[in-house]
Amino acid sequence: MGEGSGLIGHLIDLNGAKLYLREEGQGETLLYLHGLQGLTDESDAVARLAQRFHVLAPDHPGFGRSDSPDWLDDVTDLAFFYLDLLDRQGNERVHLVGHSLGGWVALEMAIRSTARLKSLTLVSAAGIRVDGVPRGDMFIGPASDLGTLLFVDEEAAARWMSQRQATPALHEIDDKNRAAAAKYTWQPRLYNPKLAKWLHRIDVPTHVVWGEGDRLIPPPYAAALAAQIRGAEQSILPGCGHCLDLERPDLLTDTIARFIERKRS
Repeated sequence: MGEGSGLIGHLIDLNGAKLYLREEGQGETLLYLHGLQGLTDESDAVARLAQRFHVLAPDHPGFGRSDSPDWLDDVTDLAFFYLDLLDRQGNERVHLVGHSLGGWVALEMAIRSTARLKSLTLVSAAGIRVDGVPRGDMFIGPASDLGTLLFVDEEAAARWMSQRQATPALHEIDDKNRAAAAKYTWQPRLYNPKLAKWLHRIDVPTHVVWGEGDRLIPPPYAAALAAQIRGAEQSILPGCGHCLDLERPDLLTDTIARFIERKRS
């Protein structure tokens, strides 16, 4: 299964909702918020990060093995939900890493409060709109095109497409994930029109990381996002598309860790 085999998760109660939370590693705490495709216990990216940090990696409400509470309506609700999770950690400050949908959630958290944050890493993050730069749409079109939209490497795309529904249980989780992704991102598609005007509030070291071949949210979004966050740094990673965590988990996690370690010194 690779380095991601054997990640340990458990259910916790947060505000009356059951949240499935993976917890691995030692050291400074890093909260990893997954993207539109959900997260598995076999995630090499999370396992690699857990070699350097104490990683918390939940299934978002509505995804995977977490509850689907009716009272969580949108991404801003998810932001407050995870701010409550950080409050539950006590006075500890964490490194926040968000990918895709998780990056959007991380942005919504950071514009509200950075009191619990040491750093912010945004990986192919949704949340804003750049005029004149069209995005892909994972909800429209044949399912067979999804791999091409999300990956650069054809073999990685084929492997992911076959694994995501390999068993009835995985098929059920995949359907659940797609429904939750649509709920949170459908309208307006993949962004909050009010978010950009508050990005100036982010006052922690911020790193914007993107796949060079991202067809869902193209690389010009990285530059636009970095330009609106004071002091933000930008890294464009070759050989991967939107699913950097699946195509190049080694490169992604090394890039994340180097930024955090440099800002720590």
